[in-house]
Order: sequence, then C-alpha cells, then structure tokens
Amino acid sequence: MSLKEFMAKYRWAVEEAWLKGNVAAMDEVLAPDVITHLSPFPDLKGAEAVKQSQLAVRQAYTDIRFDWDEMIGVGNTMACRWTMRMKHTGVSPMFPVPPTGKELVLKGGWFLHLKGGKIVEVFGYDDYLGLLQQLGVVPPMGQK
Repeated sequence: MSLKEFMAKYRWAVEEAWLKGNVAAMDEVLAPDVITHLSPFPDLKGAEAVKQSQLAVRQAYTDIRFDWDEMIGVGNTMACRWTMRMKHTGVSPMFPVPPTGKELVLKGGWFLHLKGGKIVEVFGYDDYLGLLQQLGVVPPMGQK
C-alpha cells in the first residue's frame, strides 16, 4: 500500500472512531503495540489503550466534527494538522471539568511513524491550553 493510500485509510479510520464511535476501525491502521505520546499525559501503550481513550473522550464531548487542515507524508512518516469541534456535555478523563455545554474548538497536529503498513508511534501536539481556556479553567492570556 502506498503512503497516499494509507493516508486515505487513516483518515477514514479516524473519522469512524471519533465521529461514529467505531473505534474498531482503528485496528486497520494501528499496530497492536503502538505507542502514543500526547504531552502532558502519560503515554498510551497499545492499540486497545488508544481505542479506550477515544471512547472515554467521546463520553465527554458530543457533536464532534473533524476537519483535516493538512496531511503530508514522506517515506514511513506522515504528519497531519486538524481541527476538532465539539460540544462539552460530559466529564473528560483528561480534564475532569463538569459539563459546560460550550461549543469547543481543539486544534492539533500529529506525527505518525509507520512500519509494515501500520502506525507504530504517534507524537501528538494538541492545543490543550486553548481548550482549558475555552472551558474557563485557565484565564485567557493577559488576564488574572
């Protein structure tokens, strides 16, 4: 499978998991022993941990929409920038903030390393500060 074909498959799997809750689709693109680094959180080790994390986040946010801002790849590495829009209707395991009902926007970027046609490692850089500001947990810059 070419990298271009893999990128289309990855996009499909992510949308299935995040938009529809079909986390089993991630098995098509994740190696069973994938390692995901999402600072400042502990690493997720294994495809099952990634899928459980996705399901837990979906319990806190509804009406999820996902836009692919950019996706590129070279060799066995791909990178993507995305924007996720969602409504805060539950309690997230990542940020245990009571539901606010607010419409939120989270921007992020991921670097993915592939081996044997599957993702073996992910480095995610998501704007969690911006998310916490939207939730009202952290004041906007310049305010006390």
